[in-house]
Amino acid sequence: MDYVRYNPIDEFYKSVVGAVGDGVRFGIRLQIHEVVNPSKVTLVIYSDDHTLNREYVMYKDASGGGYDNYLADVQLKKGLYWYYFVMDGVAYEHFIGLGDDLRAAMYFDNVRPYQLSVYKKQYETPAWLNKGVMYQVMVDRFCSNGETVPTEDKILRRWGEQPFFREEDGVVRNRDFFGGNLKGLISKLDYLQSLNVTTLYLNPIFKAYSNHKYDTEDYELIDSMFGSEQDFVELCRQADARGIRVILDGVFNHVGSTSKYFNREKKYGDGGAYNDENSPYRDWFHIYTDGSYECWWNFQSLPRINAHSKGAQRYFTSKNGIVPRWLKAGASGWRLDVVDEIDDCMLDKIVASAKREKPDAVIIGEVWEDASNKVDYGVRRHYLDGSQLDSVMNYPLMNGIISFVRDGNEQLLSNIVFNIVNNYPRFVRNNLMNILGTHDTIRILTNLAGTRLDNAPKEAMARTKLDDYQYKEGCKLLKIAAVLQYTMFGFPCVFYGDEVAVEGYKDPFCRACYPWGEENKLMLDFYRRLGELRKHNVFANGDFHQLVAERGVYAFERVDTETDSQAIVAVNRGNEIYNLYLGGTYEDVLTGRKYSNSCHLQHNGYVILRKMPQY
Repeated sequence: MDYVRYNPIDEFYKSVVGAVGDGVRFGIRLQIHEVVNPSKVTLVIYSDDHTLNREYVMYKDASGGGYDNYLADVQLKKGLYWYYFVMDGVAYEHFIGLGDDLRAAMYFDNVRPYQLSVYKKQYETPAWLNKGVMYQVMVDRFCSNGETVPTEDKILRRWGEQPFFREEDGVVRNRDFFGGNLKGLISKLDYLQSLNVTTLYLNPIFKAYSNHKYDTEDYELIDSMFGSEQDFVELCRQADARGIRVILDGVFNHVGSTSKYFNREKKYGDGGAYNDENSPYRDWFHIYTDGSYECWWNFQSLPRINAHSKGAQRYFTSKNGIVPRWLKAGASGWRLDVVDEIDDCMLDKIVASAKREKPDAVIIGEVWEDASNKVDYGVRRHYLDGSQLDSVMNYPLMNGIISFVRDGNEQLLSNIVFNIVNNYPRFVRNNLMNILGTHDTIRILTNLAGTRLDNAPKEAMARTKLDDYQYKEGCKLLKIAAVLQYTMFGFPCVFYGDEVAVEGYKDPFCRACYPWGEENKLMLDFYRRLGELRKHNVFANGDFHQLVAERGVYAFERVDTETDSQAIVAVNRGNEIYNLYLGGTYEDVLTGRKYSNSCHLQHNGYVILRKMPQY
């Protein structure tokens, strides 16, 4: 028997699910079994910095079913808060907080509080962001059109070969290229449209030495191996004609040591911050008297930008700075690389600069953890309080989906979903960038079905491929993972090639060329069908309710009151048939099969059900 009941992601217990708006009054309801019979119940709320501590004596309301209801009305200003409940007049545990199973639990002491985020909206979330599918492209590896001329000592290789993880002398130089370019990308826009891609996210395209381009040399120039500024403008123009927005990778935390800004190797003459104390870029960096300097994660090739430098701030965010400049050229937003490394003094200006230039520009942050309570370098960040990020990369959900689909761990997925729904504002939750893999992770097909080589040397990763059985099983599991990715809150982001079952371990093996002419057509057709689902508002803006998380089964409901539509998605990774109660008549959008009141899910079965109208 549950002596206490409270669930913050259920409107019965918390009238506003998720983060709450600044100054919005909302109610909290706690249920306590009548045998407990406390003399008083208090809701305690305190701010994250402990400057505010409030106590609300909860009033007793109508009871039933053996439980008494205790209620409080709450109204708070923007910030991060924590709360728990206290019972007086009881002889045992008198604190109520969040249990290990995420259900309400009673504590003697050391109560685990619930999180409460309060936001104040400063910028409108772009309405276009979650309507379709996002597609992530590394330009060099997607498609080549015309001649690509290698610069410096870079190596141009045959399309489809395995990327180098090191060269013969053992040095990792990241200088092998395959010739993909912006013209090639333009030539495949119809292909992207067939996947219902509405947002195209490009990994860095500015001038840089490496093939990954995260070591920027000049933010003002498109890398010549990819094309020209005119090619980029044309890409944006043709993409826009197809209803596709283009967003860029903003690497504003560090530059390359070979850049014109730092110029350690004197590639750009005798100037640059490293060589010239009077350089206009000198205060962009922390350079010490012994010649050492602050760099990103101790990579000497990536000197870190001083976010407090007024010169750097102006360069990126002034009226004619880098951020608005490329928006003017046709981009619709920025994905901010390692945003947790960028101090607020710079981040706030980046966001403001983009929104001034294009009010509907999107700013997406690379955050690998819960973005609502992230602490970095001892500082609590406030990405989702309405003044900074529109969205973040949803790595927590990625981990939950993979654990569930690969290992049948529905509880981890359920816990991750609980935290997102409870901690994030709804306008962020429905605009989360849902990934199954990126340029920084193992390919999803390999992650689901391949031999686990987490701590293996790259030599092992280079020679290990999926065998026929693993490949077939991986394709089955990939379909299940994609179903969840496409129908959860947020929007799906497909890493180029995942839709045709490309395999590969982590960098650089996950960065293989797109296999034009050798695609898995069955998988491609499946992704196209999923893409059609994203045209329905219920999956873009519908509310989310978890229905089942037990025995290897996970199911949820999406409800859109605006279009009066309802959908149920369910997956069975358990070993037994599961009877899912529906409470109505539904049709599977993938098979056309109709179900009345219940649905029997086989092992590895999945359904995407839309509720049939009642006449």
